[in-house]
Amino acid sequence: DAYAAQNAETLRLAQTADLDAAVPVPRDSPWFPKDVEAWSVRWVFLHVISELARHAGHADIIRESIDGATMYELIAAVEHWEPQPWLTPWSPKT
Repeated sequence: DAYAAQNAETLRLAQTADLDAAVPVPRDSPWFPKDVEAWSVRWVFLHVISELARHAGHADIIRESIDGATMYELIAAVEHWEPQPWLTPWSPKT
């Protein structure tokens, strides 16, 4: 089936990919950083794992229902990002 095939391909890539190889950052979306030229394959794999973990348990839905904050606003707050037209870092309501 398609899931098993994708899983096999992912495992093959994880075993054979050069984890330090550069993956160019897409330039056609505002949420990608402008000051980063590329991520490593290692970073991309870890990002995919964290996204799957976050969404697999749907904990993000519960968290978002508390005050509307999504993963992006929360990470922006923790990492002290500057506000952007498309994203404002989370802060507690006063």
